[in-house]
Amino acid sequence: MPRWEVHFRGYVDLNDYELMRTVARIESLAGLVREIPLPPTLRARVNRLNIVRAVRGTTGIEGAEVSEDEVERILAAPASRGPVLGEARAREEREVRNASRVMEFIREVVREDSAHLLTEDDVREIHRLTTEGIDYPRNVPGKYREHDVHAGTYTAPPFGQVPTLMERFFEWFPETREREEWPECIRAVAAHFYLITIHPFGDGNGRTSRAVESLILYRGGINSLGFYSLANFYYQHRPEYEELLDRARFTHDGDLTEFVKFALDGLRDELERTHGEALGFLRELAFRDYAREALQIGGGLRSKTGERRFRLIQQILVAPVRLTELRGGRHAASALYGNATPKTLSRDINYLEEAGLVVEREGQLVANLDLMNQFVD
Repeated sequence: MPRWEVHFRGYVDLNDYELMRTVARIESLAGLVREIPLPPTLRARVNRLNIVRAVRGTTGIEGAEVSEDEVERILAAPASRGPVLGEARAREEREVRNASRVMEFIREVVREDSAHLLTEDDVREIHRLTTEGIDYPRNVPGKYREHDVHAGTYTAPPFGQVPTLMERFFEWFPETREREEWPECIRAVAAHFYLITIHPFGDGNGRTSRAVESLILYRGGINSLGFYSLANFYYQHRPEYEELLDRARFTHDGDLTEFVKFALDGLRDELERTHGEALGFLRELAFRDYAREALQIGGGLRSKTGERRFRLIQQILVAPVRLTELRGGRHAASALYGNATPKTLSRDINYLEEAGLVVEREGQLVANLDLMNQFVD
């Protein structure tokens, strides 16, 4: 397995048009996402979705096969209640909980100092949180390795070089004038590249490097509605991710431009998705208010009929309602019609369709969110 002689002449071509256009889009999207006035409950919901995807991504790259649904179940249950996935998968569950702890650490570090500069203590603490309580062979949480390692097709530097390389990394990374001119998102990817290349720990190097990347992005306000956005992308494109790391080392000898472009394309796409989801939540809020106003005409909401129709709308907003289940009493919304006749249900559906609030698609009642387009310039 080849070994790259680590040097700190890392280069990124800031004259690359496609790269800088992507950087501009990332910074624009990050600003838009930060300024969307999401209510606390919706902000928590968006953040939760991103955290679940992030944990799934960063642990999945390392081989922990845990679904997003399982991640959500783990994070929703206190560790004191015992294993969620069972004793046989206790290690995977601990990896998920550790990844979540790292996110909390990042949040607290930046909350206490919004201009926080990455330190060696940060890297060690992130590694400790990442690997604590898991029996990785020859790994000591928060301590540099004292043995040689390899990762896939790559052989990391000898363990005796690790302290010096880490010292040189921190001399190179924050202070050099050229690095200071790099946009924050490029700096984050460069830090990831060098840390995963030095491979300073016995295990957990990938997760630690991606967490450091996330800290820098979070400090720069780029992923303020979620962490590890790039980890999810790397997980979905793992072969290309690993190939481009090697190409930056062995083909380009420290020219990071190609790897940075790959990573930032993923970050742009993740921010596009987050922006779209945030706007989607706001659209749902606006639709709910619009439906309430529509049903208030003629005092509708002050009657049992109007209240029932509005509650049906709220159920449909949560998820499309299959008509056969609704009419057959097998849907949660059927409880609204427990003492009513089938004609009452039909009248309500017809009323909501005529008002344009719901549409029928493939046997399901769907909230007509397209109504909100009339209020968009």
